[in-house]
Amino acid sequence: MATMNEERDAARRLVSGLESGALSTADAVIIAEDLDPVLVYAIVSFLRAVYPITDPAATSVLDRVVQLTATSPAVVRLHRKGGEDPIAGWFESEHGYSAFRGHGDRMVDCIVEKLDS
Repeated sequence: MATMNEERDAARRLVSGLESGALSTADAVIIAEDLDPVLVYAIVSFLRAVYPITDPAATSVLDRVVQLTATSPAVVRLHRKGGEDPIAGWFESEHGYSAFRGHGDRMVDCIVEKLDS
């Protein structure tokens, strides 16, 4: 089982890799399948929120999110489970995703801190 620091680092790598395209779909799946469900939910929800389909620049990011979820039923299950967790609800009511646009690493840190408390 990963430490919270390892989990944080992996989640940061996933959100950054999905945003920039630096991760292959296979690598993204491997990382996502090992994350806490709340982090999977938050990362997917974050990217969908800060890259709306109406934004032409969002196409490649959203394509990578779709590839991630289409490739792995396990990631879809983690996403659903994470969305049901009270920490996901806490984050969405207290912070919201759009406040972290351009700062996915800080969003991850905030959630990891709550998971660790």
